Amino acid sequence: MPNVPLRLVEPHESTLVFSFLTLAARMAESNEPIQQALVDKQLTKYWQGWGRPGDLGVVAIRELDALPVCCAWVRQLPPGDGYYLGEGILELAFGTLASERGQGVGTATLTRLIDECRRVDASGISLSVRADNPAVRLYQRLGFATLSEIVNRVGSRSLVMKLNLSPSHDVM
Repeated sequence: MPNVPLRLVEPHESTLVFSFLTLAARMAESNEPIQQALVDKQLTKYWQGWGRPGDLGVVAIRELDALPVCCAWVRQLPPGDGYYLGEGILELAFGTLASERGQGVGTATLTRLIDECRRVDASGISLSVRADNPAVRLYQRLGFATLSEIVNRVGSRSLVMKLNLSPSHDVM
């Protein structure tokens, strides 16, 4: 893994989280304006009100120019949300600048976030990812298992995946 500086996302950094959500949601690839993430309830849940109790994120900073290049974050979604898997199972969002992909920065960022989630006694991490997203391999490599397939907000196929953080919790 690269030696990239990582730090926790601060409670006041909702703009940072929002900017990486537009990458995580692959909005450009779906020809969606980023402004959609300001109003779409399937997207706002990942960034609005960032900094509430339980929000946890890690950001990678490129040393050359201090540019944030990757961000992974989790929050507890409420019951009734489409991806809610239970109390203590945090929902992940994760984005990396295209120029930094394939260099290990995403692996380093996500590995650090998983370690941080273990420290706060989360029982698991869940996510939904488009089935054709190359990040699926990263999630599998880090231990995420596919629970189901769904039709996502843009009409394509996504996988719902989960990583167990404690041995006493079953996959579902």
